[in-house]
Amino acid sequence: MNKIMHVYCNINLQNGHEGLTAIAKKENKVDVSKLHVGQFALFINRAFTAVKVFAANNIIVHYKHPKNHILDYKALRLIPDFFDGQSIGYMKALKQVIEQDYPHIIERKRRNQEE
Repeated sequence: MNKIMHVYCNINLQNGHEGLTAIAKKENKVDVSKLHVGQFALFINRAFTAVKVFAANNIIVHYKHPKNHILDYKALRLIPDFFDGQSIGYMKALKQVIEQDYPHIIERKRRNQEE
Protein backbone atom coordinates (compact mmCIF):
# COMPACT_ATOMS: atom_id res chain seq x y z
CA MET A 1 0.00 0.00 0.00
CA ASN A 2 1.33 3.42 -0.96
CA LYS A 3 1.63 5.83 1.93
CA ILE A 4 3.05 9.24 2.82
CA MET A 5 5.46 8.54 5.65
CA HIS A 6 6.85 12.02 6.31
CA VAL A 7 5.90 15.62 5.53
CA TYR A 8 8.34 18.52 5.83
CA CYS A 9 7.05 22.08 5.53
CA ASN A 10 8.78 25.42 4.99
CA ILE A 11 11.53 23.79 2.95
CA ASN A 12 13.81 25.51 0.46
CA LEU A 13 13.11 23.38 -2.60
CA GLN A 14 16.41 24.30 -4.22
CA ASN A 15 17.73 21.35 -2.22
CA GLY A 16 18.38 18.18 -4.18
CA HIS A 17 18.84 14.62 -2.96
CA GLU A 18 21.59 15.40 -0.46
CA GLY A 19 19.94 18.52 0.90
CA LEU A 20 16.52 16.90 1.37
CA THR A 21 18.11 13.83 2.96
CA ALA A 22 20.00 16.10 5.39
CA ILE A 23 16.80 17.98 6.29
CA ALA A 24 14.96 14.74 7.04
CA LYS A 25 17.83 13.44 9.18
CA LYS A 26 18.02 16.72 11.10
CA GLU A 27 14.23 17.08 11.58
CA ASN A 28 13.39 13.60 12.82
CA LYS A 29 16.38 11.35 12.24
CA VAL A 30 14.86 9.69 9.17
CA ASP A 31 16.94 8.49 6.24
CA VAL A 32 14.61 9.15 3.31
CA SER A 33 17.07 7.50 0.96
CA LYS A 34 15.99 4.21 2.58
CA LEU A 35 12.28 4.57 1.83
CA HIS A 36 10.68 1.34 0.64
CA VAL A 37 8.62 1.06 -2.53
CA GLY A 38 5.28 2.73 -1.86
CA GLN A 39 6.62 5.03 0.86
CA PHE A 40 6.90 8.77 0.25
CA ALA A 41 8.23 11.89 1.93
CA LEU A 42 6.80 15.26 0.94
CA PHE A 43 8.84 18.45 1.08
CA ILE A 44 6.66 21.55 0.76
CA ASN A 45 7.88 25.10 0.30
CA ARG A 46 7.03 27.95 2.67
CA ALA A 47 4.45 29.50 0.31
CA PHE A 48 2.70 26.11 -0.06
CA THR A 49 2.90 26.47 -3.84
CA ALA A 50 5.37 23.68 -4.65
CA VAL A 51 6.24 20.19 -3.45
CA LYS A 52 9.01 17.67 -3.97
CA VAL A 53 8.14 14.03 -3.51
CA PHE A 54 10.97 11.78 -2.35
CA ALA A 55 10.23 8.14 -3.15
CA ALA A 56 12.03 4.80 -2.95
CA ASN A 57 15.28 4.37 -4.88
CA ASN A 58 16.12 8.08 -4.39
CA ILE A 59 13.51 9.30 -6.85
CA ILE A 60 12.58 12.96 -6.50
CA VAL A 61 9.77 14.50 -8.50
CA HIS A 62 8.91 18.19 -8.30
CA TYR A 63 5.58 19.92 -8.82
CA LYS A 64 4.97 23.67 -8.77
CA HIS A 65 1.38 24.83 -8.87
CA PRO A 66 0.77 27.27 -11.72
CA LYS A 67 0.27 30.99 -11.08
CA ASN A 68 1.34 30.77 -7.42
CA HIS A 69 -1.91 29.17 -6.25
CA ILE A 70 -1.53 27.22 -3.05
CA LEU A 71 -1.55 23.44 -3.06
CA ASP A 72 -4.62 21.58 -1.87
CA TYR A 73 -3.80 19.45 1.16
CA LYS A 74 -6.47 16.89 0.22
CA ALA A 75 -4.86 16.44 -3.20
CA LEU A 76 -1.44 16.09 -1.56
CA ARG A 77 -2.83 13.20 0.52
CA LEU A 78 -3.72 11.39 -2.71
CA ILE A 79 -0.26 11.68 -4.29
CA PRO A 80 0.63 8.06 -3.43
CA ASP A 81 -2.37 6.93 -5.49
CA PHE A 82 -1.33 8.88 -8.61
CA PHE A 83 2.49 8.91 -8.42
CA ASP A 84 3.92 6.97 -11.37
CA GLY A 85 7.67 7.41 -10.86
CA GLN A 86 7.92 10.28 -13.33
CA SER A 87 4.95 12.47 -12.46
CA ILE A 88 3.49 13.34 -9.09
CA GLY A 89 -0.02 13.19 -10.53
CA TYR A 90 -1.09 16.23 -8.55
CA MET A 91 -3.63 17.47 -11.12
CA LYS A 92 -5.25 14.02 -11.29
CA ALA A 93 -5.43 13.99 -7.49
CA LEU A 94 -6.90 17.50 -7.45
CA LYS A 95 -9.51 16.50 -10.02
CA GLN A 96 -10.55 13.56 -7.87
CA VAL A 97 -10.83 15.82 -4.80
CA ILE A 98 -13.01 18.29 -6.71
CA GLU A 99 -15.23 15.51 -8.03
CA GLN A 100 -15.65 14.07 -4.53
CA ASP A 101 -16.11 17.35 -2.65
CA TYR A 102 -18.13 19.26 -5.25
CA PRO A 103 -20.14 16.73 -7.29
CA HIS A 104 -22.87 19.31 -7.94
CA ILE A 105 -20.42 21.53 -9.82
CA ILE A 106 -19.24 18.64 -11.99
CA GLU A 107 -22.82 17.57 -12.70
CA ARG A 108 -23.83 21.13 -13.63
CA LYS A 109 -20.84 21.39 -15.98
CA ARG A 110 -21.78 18.10 -17.67
CA ARG A 111 -25.38 19.23 -18.13
CA ASN A 112 -24.25 22.53 -19.66
CA GLN A 113 -21.99 20.69 -22.10
CA GLU A 114 -24.83 18.39 -23.15
CA GLU A 115 -27.19 21.31 -23.91
